[in-house]
Amino acid sequence: MNRTKKKQLSKETDIQSSMKSFESESPFRILFGVVAVSFLSVPICYILSYMKEMKNSLNVFLYSAVICLSVAPLTYFLLIKHLLHVKKEMFFYVFTIFSFTAIADLLLALTIDGYSSAFLFYLEQGEVYLKTGHGLYINYWDGTVHFLLYLIMLYFMLKQRTKTKIFRFLSLFWCGSIINSLIVLVGGAAVGQYGSHIKPSCLLNVPYAMFPLIFLLQQCHTRTYFIQQQMKENRKLPNRKSLYSRPLDMLFISYMICAILFAIFRVLHALKTPLTMNSFYYQYEPYILNKSGFPTVQLLTYGFYFVAYYYLAINALLFYDQQPSQFNWFPDWTMVHAGAAAQAQFSYLLSSLHNPPLFPDSSWSAIPSDNWWISVGLNSVLAIVPQLLAFRVCAENRDREFY
Repeated sequence: MNRTKKKQLSKETDIQSSMKSFESESPFRILFGVVAVSFLSVPICYILSYMKEMKNSLNVFLYSAVICLSVAPLTYFLLIKHLLHVKKEMFFYVFTIFSFTAIADLLLALTIDGYSSAFLFYLEQGEVYLKTGHGLYINYWDGTVHFLLYLIMLYFMLKQRTKTKIFRFLSLFWCGSIINSLIVLVGGAAVGQYGSHIKPSCLLNVPYAMFPLIFLLQQCHTRTYFIQQQMKENRKLPNRKSLYSRPLDMLFISYMICAILFAIFRVLHALKTPLTMNSFYYQYEPYILNKSGFPTVQLLTYGFYFVAYYYLAINALLFYDQQPSQFNWFPDWTMVHAGAAAQAQFSYLLSSLHNPPLFPDSSWSAIPSDNWWISVGLNSVLAIVPQLLAFRVCAENRDREFY
């Protein structure tokens, strides 16, 4: 009897150890499967490029939609059918599909840059407005930064750690990044020189506008629960100092005041008002005059949305030591702003520096060499400082100062 008990105990321990090893290896195995599924977009695109049906814009839209939707059941049956906590999570499928299209976007960027021919059919019969510098770099960003963010968020979902601070802040960074990119992409396509070339494939952008907004609203809805969890984990009261004892915050406030003035200044130039008709600043940023419509919409986004955030952020840094409970929104929206600013300046700055050789834009002008460093420097500051502000507000336990 003792031998049989020992054998049963050893079997149970073996089963438990194998389950533990499965749980530890499972997230990486499934992530590897997601990466493999994502890279299936490469051969699929090359196959589609040889099909005669791709000469019709409606067929391009229908084939693209069906292929993207097929990623969800493929992921379910091959990777997560046995995982109860994941297979009911809608955004797991959303991020998997977006990972698939991110690799397709990377291939699309390589096509625009002249390194591939796989997506030429899509640039002719799909989203024609992507044949621009902005279209090039918005796809590079999606195929690299967004793809990495999708994998990280999927990993946290697999580990059931979606209530953690790092998942929350990274997902908010992604929300800001992709929402800004869609505002500028769709808006620029509508008002720019390609506005008369809109084809059915433009509708493929609807999920990218809808799901990030839904996800952002979910995160805003769970803010109270998140704050309560943070307070339970660390009951020690934060040391809130007056503004005079926070020189770094004074620098951030000074930056945001300058950013507001600079945003208004550039909006006036983007709208080509009579006040700026013969302005010297067009010599520093000739990309503002580009007819694609993307720089105009990006600068208007700065004027209407970024300026509103700067105003509220200045108030938060000025008065949070007196009324911290009124500014518990600040860490979340700082991460959203950081993502939006990073994506905006990456696309805007690099588009002003590079004209795709395969699809040269006659309205694109290079920055004069005498003004190059000033223009690049100003736009780099607009990309870097929001990341530093996000680090100051959200890193470690600093976000608790605003709860």
